[in-house]
Amino acid sequence: MNVRFAPLPPRRSSQKPHAAAQALRDRPGEWAHIHTHSSGTRDENSNRANNQSHRIRTGTLVAFRPAGTFEATTRSNDDGTTEVWARYVATSG
Repeated sequence: MNVRFAPLPPRRSSQKPHAAAQALRDRPGEWAHIHTHSSGTRDENSNRANNQSHRIRTGTLVAFRPAGTFEATTRSNDDGTTEVWARYVATSG
């Protein structure tokens, strides 16, 4: 094991979720395809898509806050891929 002391690199954050959330806000009520999970088995793709859908609905993904302002669901395809679909439904109270 090698030890090297150096400044901690900054966290890298993808802007894709923020761009997707803004696109949904720009067209409230319309469903849009967010992502297709295709790199694993049918079950793995489904689990990943369901997890992403849950994180969108609950606002766990920062871009989709406040919680409850987005709806998200998944659709499984015959080829083993699973898609995530979402829409912006309202602003928080």
